[in-house]
Amino acid sequence: MINSNAYRKYLTYLAMLVFLLSLLPILYLAGIDRASGDDWGYGLLTHRAWLETHSLSKVLQAAFLTVRNYYGSWQGTWFSIFLFTFQPEAFSHEMYWIVPYIMLGLIIGSVSCFLYQVTVRFLHMAVRDFLLIDMIVLFLLIQFAPSKKSSVFWYNGTAHYTVPFAISLFALVCFMRFVQTWKPRYVVWAAVWMTFLGGTNYLAAIFGCLGFLFLGICYYKRSRKVLWMGIPLVLEVIGLLISALAPGNARRGGETYEITAGRMLWAVLESFRQGIAGVMTAGREHPLTLAAMIVLAVILWDVFRETAVKENLKFPLPGLVIFYFLGTYCAMYWPGIFAGVEVSGGVPNTIYWVFVLMFLCSILYGAGWLSVRYSSAAGDKKNNRWYLYAVCVMAALFILVMGRSNIKDSTDYYCMEYIMTGQAKDYKEQMEQFTQLLTDDTVKDVVLPSINDWQGPLMHMPVTDNPEAWTNQKVKEFFGKQSVVAVPREEWQENLIKN
Repeated sequence: MINSNAYRKYLTYLAMLVFLLSLLPILYLAGIDRASGDDWGYGLLTHRAWLETHSLSKVLQAAFLTVRNYYGSWQGTWFSIFLFTFQPEAFSHEMYWIVPYIMLGLIIGSVSCFLYQVTVRFLHMAVRDFLLIDMIVLFLLIQFAPSKKSSVFWYNGTAHYTVPFAISLFALVCFMRFVQTWKPRYVVWAAVWMTFLGGTNYLAAIFGCLGFLFLGICYYKRSRKVLWMGIPLVLEVIGLLISALAPGNARRGGETYEITAGRMLWAVLESFRQGIAGVMTAGREHPLTLAAMIVLAVILWDVFRETAVKENLKFPLPGLVIFYFLGTYCAMYWPGIFAGVEVSGGVPNTIYWVFVLMFLCSILYGAGWLSVRYSSAAGDKKNNRWYLYAVCVMAALFILVMGRSNIKDSTDYYCMEYIMTGQAKDYKEQMEQFTQLLTDDTVKDVVLPSINDWQGPLMHMPVTDNPEAWTNQKVKEFFGKQSVVAVPREEWQENLIKN
């Protein structure tokens, strides 16, 4: 009979194959992806500096000036704004394809580093088992992020949400490496990551802060050296305060914006209510994610039966720890509730990503505790736990039957639908024409053929027939025109024929 190690090996190969194939539709659309909306506004000064000087120092000066302008007029997330200024089309109109590659690389790199640290270095799992867990989790994070635009494709959205999420995980990895080695360089790297994190979106900043507090509490008794990680934490809080107190936040929030203790407490209670409601409805809203977690729970129970007792692992206070993970997830609702404004598409992405990671951490801790408590010291020498993998098959059937409608929510489904209907090809041709018309130095008042604002997983904020519209103004400024308007494509073609 094939033992459970062999089963997991085959599952790992299958998971790796499925994950790699799932990236192909996304990477195909990378060549069609283009800048839009806020990309034009935030990249304006750096674009001008690059065109005029090709000097990196001048570009950096333009970036800092952009941060200062927006800090006082619109928002305080200073490091996010700094990243916004480096949108690829600020340097070349043919460079935007790199955005999906960068963001996929950050998601894969940060999550893999985090899970490797937890599973292999802390829990002493085999690398093969880490890869199996990693492939499943990465598949969920990339495929079922609610906003496809702000997770992978749109630079402005990804720079504000995907990049900070990756930064928070890199910072946590530095903390975990520090408590294993006590090498000062990990404090330095954590300080860099956490400082940047304080100037990004508030969800990622809170996630990083709560992660540091959890690790600090866990390892304080082991050595007082862990207090050195208070330096990165303080730096993040300072950066967060600088961001929160920006004059632009008050202007953006309007007359109802205020920072009071009562409002903060109400937001905390409401975030718990919404977070618990989100957990309760996970089976309906994310059936494939829930089913995948069932599979992971079975796999981890099997793995821990082999390693937990042998490695003398400890899992104290499971109820309290899992409640902390729940609280971390609920805390992701807090910034949006406190601000009281409509949130962007990146917010649901971060909430979902943290949900998956905290769910996984709860399963890891719970399965570990159960294994230590109930496994035999011998660790099941027969090692033929085929029945556990029968549960995996049943869970897979549950995925196919109960979650088939959820497949349409996947990134691959959006991408394939966009490609197969011919819309991707049309958009590529139209955007090449768009750029050609706007980069014609002989024309100052540009008339563009209209482009549909719905572009599947890609972000596109269309130029309209109103020259004073926000997008029109940003495109006009970015390309150095006197005016930019759009007319129906049929009308534009008729005028072209007449002229």
